[in-house]
This record gives sequence, C-alpha cells and structure tokens, in this order.
Amino acid sequence: MPSRAAERAHLLEVVFEEQLEALRLPSFRDCQAEIRIYLEKQNLALRRFNNIHKILRDQRSGDTGSISVGPSFDKGATDSHFRFPSGARLSLFVELRESNGRSSLLAYKFDLRMAAKYYRFDLNPKRHNQPLSEPRFHLHPGADDIRLPIPPLQPLEVLDRIFLIEAKSRA
Repeated sequence: MPSRAAERAHLLEVVFEEQLEALRLPSFRDCQAEIRIYLEKQNLALRRFNNIHKILRDQRSGDTGSISVGPSFDKGATDSHFRFPSGARLSLFVELRESNGRSSLLAYKFDLRMAAKYYRFDLNPKRHNQPLSEPRFHLHPGADDIRLPIPPLQPLEVLDRIFLIEAKSRA
C-alpha cells in the first residue's frame, strides 16, 4: 500500500474531524422534530402512509441521545423501516450529545436498501487507526468492503441524498 495514500487518508480525516467539531445542530428535541417533519413531508409526497410516529424512536441518557428508524443492522424488511413505493426501505440511527441547547453529532448510520443495491452513509463513533481502509466518515456504495470517504453531513443533508438516490432509481 502506498505510504502517501495512507498519509493523505489521515490528513483527510483530520480535516473532516475539524469540520465535525464546527458542525452545531439545534437541541436534541429540535433535531428529532426536524427528522420527523422531513420524513412526514416525504411520506406525503410519496403517497405512502408510513406511520412516522410509530417508526421514529428516540432515546435519551444524560447529555446523549439517539434517534432511529428501523433496525440497527438491516437483515431484511421490518415494519419499523421507512418504506418507499418502489419497495426500497430506509433505516437510520443518529447519536447526538447536547450541551447548552445545541447538539453535536457523535455517530450516524443511514441505510437505504433497494431491490438490487444499497447505500449506507456512516459516521463511526470513533476514528480508526487505518483511515485509508476504514474512514470515520464514509459511504458504502453497494458493498460492505467499499468505503468512500465523505465529509461529515448533517442528518437532513444525508436524508436529502437518500431521497434523491431513491427517486433517481425509480426514474
């Protein structure tokens, strides 16, 4: 493996870590509301009737909390997924830390499963010692062993990309 590639991957991780530190979200409650409203609007636009209040879950413990839809690891369709008319399904997990009415991202996983492919956006909780093979911020474009580094994105930015990918797959 070229040493320059490992050095570049490490430097990219440092830049992305700085971007993550600068990223401030609203309170946990407001983040949960933003995600719920986003999913409700998409649900109406798709003429699908996912029960957002049933599938969207949140959990708080001290200054940290999580927001989720669907299972942590997708091993097949469940009633807790967000479902698309195409048959695609979405699960998500977002972990936040709240301080002084603002939240910072700790981790996330957004998993879009379609008939023959999938996309997963990951923000791992911690940095790996080999960022070339396991970047903290990455996208799986249809294969578990392929991880493309991406900058840290806000949860609604990831949802925008997921709904765009799904819409293009139907076109």
